[in-house]
Amino acid sequence: MNAPAASSDQPMLAMLRVIGEREDAVGQLDNGALARCLGWTAATTAESLAAAKAQLLIWGIRVGGNPAPCFEEIELTVQGRRLLTEHDG
Repeated sequence: MNAPAASSDQPMLAMLRVIGEREDAVGQLDNGALARCLGWTAATTAESLAAAKAQLLIWGIRVGGNPAPCFEEIELTVQGRRLLTEHDG
């Protein structure tokens, strides 16, 4: 019964991994850059970021844009790092 929940977490975990890997890169990470890295649509990226923000897994500056929400300077929170460590550790 745990397998379906684990597989449903995979897109979120993939997004958090990319955010974590890109934090030290030159330039800020925003919705567009994240969507390109993941190969996701703008709508899927916005929805996933909204879910991660609601769970306090990411931090970012909310900016105008469509589809909303759009963020700049996206980074992991302590909770986001902890979740990755639990799954990858």
